Amino acid sequence: MGTQAAEIRIANSLTTRELVLNAIAANHDANEALATHSLESLFDPDAQVPGAASDLIANQLHDPYAQRFMAYLVGCALAEGETLAWLNPFLPAGSQRSEWAGGAGLCPQWRTSAPAPDSACLKRVTACLLARNNGLDRRVGLSMRGEIHEPPLSIAEPFALDVWAAPLDHVQGSRTQVGSAAPCAGAAVGAERDCGWSMHSVGWCPAGQTVSVGAGGPTGGPSACGLGAPLGSSAGARMVMRVCAGISGCDSTSPEWMASSEGCTEGSTSPLPTAATNPSVSLSCPAQGGYFTVMTAPWDSTAMGQANVDVTPTAQLPLSERGVYRIREGAFYGNMFGRGALRGDINVQVVKSRDRYVVKRPTQPQAKPIFRDLYSCYDPGWVQGLAYATYRVCALPGSNEDCAATVTGACWDAKGTGQCLAEDGSLFVGDGDFVACRDRALHIWREPVTVFLNGPCDLVDEQHNALCARWSEPPPPRREDTDRLPKEPRKR
Repeated sequence: MGTQAAEIRIANSLTTRELVLNAIAANHDANEALATHSLESLFDPDAQVPGAASDLIANQLHDPYAQRFMAYLVGCALAEGETLAWLNPFLPAGSQRSEWAGGAGLCPQWRTSAPAPDSACLKRVTACLLARNNGLDRRVGLSMRGEIHEPPLSIAEPFALDVWAAPLDHVQGSRTQVGSAAPCAGAAVGAERDCGWSMHSVGWCPAGQTVSVGAGGPTGGPSACGLGAPLGSSAGARMVMRVCAGISGCDSTSPEWMASSEGCTEGSTSPLPTAATNPSVSLSCPAQGGYFTVMTAPWDSTAMGQANVDVTPTAQLPLSERGVYRIREGAFYGNMFGRGALRGDINVQVVKSRDRYVVKRPTQPQAKPIFRDLYSCYDPGWVQGLAYATYRVCALPGSNEDCAATVTGACWDAKGTGQCLAEDGSLFVGDGDFVACRDRALHIWREPVTVFLNGPCDLVDEQHNALCARWSEPPPPRREDTDRLPKEPRKR
């Protein structure tokens, strides 16, 4: 048997209602069909197998929740770069062909072959879906960590350890995309434009401390022009730089904007990198979290150049995934697929009524979980662990209703009596993944996903901020992680 450890950096914005009340997962027949067929045979118009199963799935896709659920399922199951074709019934005939994109690669074989009953593959995808849901509909970057115990050739490594954590191209905690990450519609110049930027890296520095960030400009920023030694370098074309607070990119008008630079010679139109045109900035480290994001771009959006960004010694850049996501939230595990996965009294249906389709869901909030075997446990670092974990997995925060999972308790405690048998899997010591976690019947689930957040309140609204209190702050990012990184982002 072979084993692998993996960290997966992925977005979380599947709402709890979409997870638990969609017409595929929450319909007995559709759920069983999904668990016993390949994805291509059910969805791909070029490989679809005609029959009752594919007909049922096509009918259930008239539910928008089902479409969102499948987008996230494919994102968990298939690998980055893979897609699954499907027909969207909400689009005009002849133009219905659509695609869902893969991402985590936790069950790539599902594309062409049906999973084995009660397989580790289905449990990994379940854990991924459960980890990626939240009742607030917030799009939050998170790190999922876990272990794979299967023959080494049966599944490729889902994600290599992400040693260079690229900044998010959306505003953390919202669905708003960073406009500056989009290509420019035409030629544009300067550091104030809001298009054609690349998300370079995430850095960290002690709150309130003054640091410098540069791509060839002087250490000390614009005030040190002609005096400070070069910090970093630029090549190929004149480059510009922007620094934002947090782990997301920003636009020039965003509250997160901290500084921009296009060199020492203000107003210069030179297209070449020189000591006078290379960018650098001096800034005070963000008070909240100490994280900052660096964006780079050619001064002329039509040019091609390279920025080698460096920072003064008290800052760290670029950070690894482990350095960006330091708040261990808890573990998610179980199996939501197959006959018997749902409560007997739950069956979301899509019914055609005259010329339209009607989705019939439960009309009243559910006091008990809809799925029999979905679980979560919480990290012992939360002051109000049970309250936080319940808030996290329920569609109606504060009500304990329409919950996606049963909260089993603390994943770990000092006495070793928590729900999981270990708080750091042996395959990759130090990544902090809970392993072999129990449900309330003491059955052990060996495919948990442990989630790490950037900030403790990332998934909590302002009205419930007391829930995200921690017993202590996490230690700063480890410098040894940063020191081993290359100075250029890996190609993605």
